[in-house]
Amino acid sequence: MEEPMVRVPPLDVAEFSEEQAALVGAWTHLNFSRVLVRHPALYRAFMPYIARVIPGSGLPARDREVLVVRTLALGGDVYEAHHHVQIALKAGMSEADIEAVRSGDASLSEWDKVLVIAADELVQRQKLSDASWAAVGARYSQEQCMEVVFLVGCYNVMAMLTNSFGIALESDPEADAKLKAMRQYT
Repeated sequence: MEEPMVRVPPLDVAEFSEEQAALVGAWTHLNFSRVLVRHPALYRAFMPYIARVIPGSGLPARDREVLVVRTLALGGDVYEAHHHVQIALKAGMSEADIEAVRSGDASLSEWDKVLVIAADELVQRQKLSDASWAAVGARYSQEQCMEVVFLVGCYNVMAMLTNSFGIALESDPEADAKLKAMRQYT
């Protein structure tokens, strides 16, 4: 996966308005935050959505990360995929699991295959098949089934944002350590 050309550069923290500084808070080391805050109204709308489908999710953390990792792989995302490796590892996935999910490898567990197929269908067809809905619904509540759709939709948008805006990985070698210290969720 190749990083896209930067179209919307991260806003320098010194250039933040009071509103932008308040919105970003302590997350100034992330290029994602510094790009999205260039549009404060959308930042205010989108960030609570991300918070709801990731740290506020009703899905098991590992399952959530299988869906996210697969969706980002389908979208050719580099930026979020890099950050979600750490979240996926913390959620109990191994590096081999992450690679298998990215590639849709046949060695996946039956449940992981169900989740990968669900992500594939949502991204490629914009709809879960009846068979996938039933398979996911055999383990999840109706709300959790709905969350699968919201989560994959969110990360499909994330891939669109990072790829279209050209959000590059942080160049600060300490950015990952800062993020790891700040991220309190799995």
